[in-house]
Amino acid sequence: MKETIQILLVEDTPSDVRLTEEALKRSDLSYELKVVDDGEEATAYLLDAKKSGQYPDVILLDLNMPKKNGHEVLADIKADKELSKIPVVLLTVSQQDEDVMEALKLKMNYYIAKPVTSPKLSSLLSSIYQLENELGGERGSKTEDVLIRMVLAGNPHSSAAVLTQLSNDQDERVRRRVAENENAPASILKALVHDKSAEVRSSAAENPAIPEALLTSLADDPDDDVRLGLSMNRKLPVHILEKLASDENVYVSSNATKTLSEISTQ
Repeated sequence: MKETIQILLVEDTPSDVRLTEEALKRSDLSYELKVVDDGEEATAYLLDAKKSGQYPDVILLDLNMPKKNGHEVLADIKADKELSKIPVVLLTVSQQDEDVMEALKLKMNYYIAKPVTSPKLSSLLSSIYQLENELGGERGSKTEDVLIRMVLAGNPHSSAAVLTQLSNDQDERVRRRVAENENAPASILKALVHDKSAEVRSSAAENPAIPEALLTSLADDPDDDVRLGLSMNRKLPVHILEKLASDENVYVSSNATKTLSEISTQ
C-alpha cells in the first residue's frame, strides 16, 4: 500500500465536505486531499492530471451535483483509457440507491453511503489498496472487476441490497466473501448454505454470525469436507458436534469426538 494516498473529492455540499475531511482525519490513512465542488471542475482537474501524468489514486464522487452530475463525470472517467484505471467511490445518500445498483451491475465501482464515517472510509480505502497490491498494476482487466466485487462482498459496510446481488455472483470467490461477511443478513446466509459450491458452504459454516439453525443444516451437508470443517469448530453447539460424532465418515466422526473432548477439558 502506498505511503500517501492522493484523494480527489468531488462534492458540492460544504457540510458533506467537512464530514469527509473529518472522517479522513480520524482514520489511520496517510493521504493528501484535493476538493472540487462540481462536475465541470472535476473534469477539468482530471484533464490536467492526464497532461501531467499525476493522477489521483482514488476519486470520491458525489452522484448529485449541479452543472455536471456524478453520472456524467463517471461516464467521462470510464470512457477514458487512462482515467478508467482510477478507482471511483460513489457517494450516495442511500445504500439501496438504484443508481449505485446500476453502477455495480454495468461497470463495477465502489460506494459509500452518506454520511461518510471514518470506519466506512478507512475500511473501504484500505481494501481498495489491498486490491491494488493483488492486481500488481493490472487495473482495468476482468480480474479487477472480480476483485472489486470481492472487496464489496467482504466489506462490513456493504448494504444488504448489494450483498444480495453479490451472493448470486457467478464467481465462487465473490460468493465465498459474502458467506464470510459477519454482517450478511440471515436470509442471504440461508441461501448460501445451499450454494452449489462446497467451498461457499464451508465459508458460511465458518461465519461466526451464522444462525444455529443453519449450522444444523450444514451438519447434514452432502459434502464430506463441509462436515469435516464443522467437526473441528470448537465454537459449535455441543448438540451439533454430538451429531457429527456419529457421522458415517470416519474422519468427520473422529474429529468431532476429539473436538468434544477438547471442549470438555477446557
